[in-house]
Amino acid sequence: MLHGRERECGLITGLLDDARDRRSGVLVVRGEAGIGKSALLDFAAARAGDMRVLRGGGVESESELPYAAAHQLLRPVADRIAAIPAQQGAALRGAFGTGDPVGADRFLVSVAVLSLLSEVAEERPLLCLVDDAHWLDGASADALAFVARRLEAEGVALVFAVRDDGTDSGPALAGRPLAVARLPELRLRGLEPDAARALLAERTAVALAPEVADLLVSSTAGNPLGLLELPGSLSAEQLAGARPLPERLPVGAVVEQVFLARVRRLRAPAQTLLLVAAAEESGDVGLVLRAAQALGVAPDALDEAETAGLVRVDGAITFRHPLVRSAVYRGATFLQRRAAEQALAAVLTDEDVDRRAWHLAAAAAGPDEEVAQDLERAAERAAERGGHAAAASALRRAAALTANPESRARRLTLAAEAGWLAGQPDRARALLDEAAQYATEPLLRARGEHVRGAIEGLCGRPDTAYAMLLAGSEPVTESDPGQAARMLTEAGRLAWTAADLPRLIEAGRRIADLPPVEDAVTAGARLVVGLTAILQGDAERAAPALREGRALARDKADPQSLGLAAGAAMFVGEDAAALDLFTTAAVRARAAGTVSALPLVLAPLGALEMWTGRFTAARATATEGLRLSLDTGQDNMAAHHRAVLAWIAAAQGRADECRTEADAALAHAIGQRLGPPAGIAAWALALLDLGEGRTAEAFDRLTALADAGPGEGHPIVKIFAAADLVEAAVRTDRPDRATAALDLLRGWAGPVRVPWAHALVARCQGLVEGGDDHFTEALSLHAVAGRPFDTARTALLFGEALRRRRRRAEARRHLRTAGETFERLDAAPWAELARVELQATGETARRRDPSTVAQLTPQELQIARLVSEGGTNREIAAHLFLSPRTVDYHLHKVFVKLGISSRAELVRLSLEDGGVLSGR
Repeated sequence: MLHGRERECGLITGLLDDARDRRSGVLVVRGEAGIGKSALLDFAAARAGDMRVLRGGGVESESELPYAAAHQLLRPVADRIAAIPAQQGAALRGAFGTGDPVGADRFLVSVAVLSLLSEVAEERPLLCLVDDAHWLDGASADALAFVARRLEAEGVALVFAVRDDGTDSGPALAGRPLAVARLPELRLRGLEPDAARALLAERTAVALAPEVADLLVSSTAGNPLGLLELPGSLSAEQLAGARPLPERLPVGAVVEQVFLARVRRLRAPAQTLLLVAAAEESGDVGLVLRAAQALGVAPDALDEAETAGLVRVDGAITFRHPLVRSAVYRGATFLQRRAAEQALAAVLTDEDVDRRAWHLAAAAAGPDEEVAQDLERAAERAAERGGHAAAASALRRAAALTANPESRARRLTLAAEAGWLAGQPDRARALLDEAAQYATEPLLRARGEHVRGAIEGLCGRPDTAYAMLLAGSEPVTESDPGQAARMLTEAGRLAWTAADLPRLIEAGRRIADLPPVEDAVTAGARLVVGLTAILQGDAERAAPALREGRALARDKADPQSLGLAAGAAMFVGEDAAALDLFTTAAVRARAAGTVSALPLVLAPLGALEMWTGRFTAARATATEGLRLSLDTGQDNMAAHHRAVLAWIAAAQGRADECRTEADAALAHAIGQRLGPPAGIAAWALALLDLGEGRTAEAFDRLTALADAGPGEGHPIVKIFAAADLVEAAVRTDRPDRATAALDLLRGWAGPVRVPWAHALVARCQGLVEGGDDHFTEALSLHAVAGRPFDTARTALLFGEALRRRRRRAEARRHLRTAGETFERLDAAPWAELARVELQATGETARRRDPSTVAQLTPQELQIARLVSEGGTNREIAAHLFLSPRTVDYHLHKVFVKLGISSRAELVRLSLEDGGVLSGR
């Protein structure tokens, strides 16, 4: 047990015990330099026993090399890559440079790391220790943070050690993966005085005078490294109290100076060799000795450094502490560092071109186009492996070495694009600001403004992004109309999100003035035209434009084009086509591993599944979409998924969940002027009121939604919610609002010509005008429309109207049908309304026992559905970005909750449940 770390050691021991019981766990150990983080990792390794241990860490000089730390950690188990799904294996080999680059999405590599760790842990529990995580390269930090958030039942314990002293925050923290991953943390403080004295007594050869021990303890604030290292800088007489101590002891962040003083005691050749070793990140003994020899240093200098206790040589050169490395490198002059970097570059082989480029860049004293070109090629290779953060760093350094202003601007713009792909919007903005100082060529400036607008659209305000994109497109309307069209289409979509009609019209006008461009862009342009017509209330013009856009995009292979086509189909009410296209887009995004694109596809897919009564599927889709949105920093998409979850919760009577999700969605959406999620969340709260009989409150909410300005609601949501406003207005005796809402719905339904829309129009006419014919027509249309929740609500309203006219026998038939459908959908409040109405006709209706399927969590529902469709655990794991062991863990809980014991029974249940499990 470590002195004064009983509680911390207990936490580590518990983490290891849980892993042995197949309960995975993660811990981030934070603290200042020398506080004992590495000692805790050593304790974990010593206590691992029969567990397999993988150990790695960040190195400052490797922090710009993509996947360097992940490769170091996983190199001992690289032979198991062959056991994970082939596409993941190819991505991981490409990322590590041991296979052909596949241009994989960085999240596919992250999934591959999760699969590999899960595969290794199948043999025996696994402990992964990651030291100096503040120096992880960005790609490794992304991958390991992704894994840490998804570990559940694999038997993996993952422990990070992160320096957190306010001086060196490193690229991983600047790039946010570990800093905001919401992982369990343990923050280390200095040792208590008694523990600190015990450590001094144990590790100091000379008996310390009590007053000296007290001064060391107070001066170091209990920092273990300071306690261990400071006595070495004092004489035996000083330690014994026979001679006075220095006025100032080098403590805290200045402990580095203690190490530097020890280095300075060595002969010059040993100091030079240590400097070369500090500049060389891998610890390659042969490489360091060859570079040192090029500087005139004999190999025996390494013995002197090792004897002094500053490095350890055991297959590789390892510094006693990371502060030794930094002390050596920072303590050297520029010319000394330059000579070491040049020597290393000279002895590296052609297989290490990227490392050579970085060493030459570190040695450069001014602009150097040859080195800048080498760095740009290194950036290209990093991007091919999904290392966009490393690519951004290489391009940024290349730009600094570039004399020509336009070439510097180009490299800075490329660096910004890579930074944006790496999920570092602030870094990308800063690079774009710098590029703007040098860029004069219109195409390059437009490219930069496109990136800036995209960042602002996702991370800022749509109206600001719109202005950026419009202004940026102007200089290239003639020279590159395709680029201009892409920027204007994106601007149009942002205006649509904010329901800003004047801006949408302006984007559409400018697109119309451009020369013809390729189909993919034309599809976006037609979509902008159609959306403009919807905001203008001109469905006659909107429908053909949206259908044309859908036709142009639907045959494209990429998920973005498919999503574009699906959106066009959804806005003209073509449910089946939209569901098919959204689902295909999601499948292709999963197959390609483009996790960052999935939230954009899952958001409208979840909403459409919700509106078409596929509540089980919708809840699972939105839950997954929310998790992925938070993982990838897409807060705007997170608001959309929360709004969908709120609507489903309202329909199914989970009032607290509805309010929580709706409030969170509204808080973000209104602030960012995101009309669709704001409108859906407001509609959800109104639906909750309507289902629980609070018709006045529902009317007020729906009226506010209908009257909401841009960014607080949205015209398409107002159209979709119009039938509910008609119902609430009729129940509160507001015929004027009922008629206005009916007219809005009818004006859209006529041109789109889809059965479900005309069914809602007929239902609303029945409410406003009375008579059986409208309700009968509505039910006839519903029968072919495929929206069971809407169908049941029409049956409920018709049954209620018949019961009020004392036509009880006819009313019962419709009320029974409505009640059964509501129960199948677990729409509890609506089932209760049907039950009360049925009782009013003189028939006793029993409450159905809660569905066992309703007991499943969204993730369990998703896994159960995929199993019922024939998926294996490994296939489901790849589909949901989980490990096979976690899938098996949740599947066992599904079996227990459903009272079954086999996959065959689950398949049979799916066939017999009337669509509840499948989401039909």
